[in-house]
Amino acid sequence: MKGQADDLGGGVFKKRLNKNRHRSIILAKGGRYWIYEYLFAKKDRANIEDDELEDFRTLAKSYATLTEKQIAQLLEDKDLTEICHGDKT
Repeated sequence: MKGQADDLGGGVFKKRLNKNRHRSIILAKGGRYWIYEYLFAKKDRANIEDDELEDFRTLAKSYATLTEKQIAQLLEDKDLTEICHGDKT
């Protein structure tokens, strides 16, 4: 939300990490939840492929339909892991 990632459209963002040595694909749920979906080293690949981007966009749309209760259940079942909450940085 602070412009620290490239918006790839459809709720998909690419963020550079570790002085640009790694990249992450992040999926957004209405700007409220940020889901780190995929992490890769720049030395291993420059970017994701177009078909992967489409798949990430589809997945982002699916996440966007989740209710608070469904997200809480995913966290409880450990299908998702919360790494930051609220105003913590």
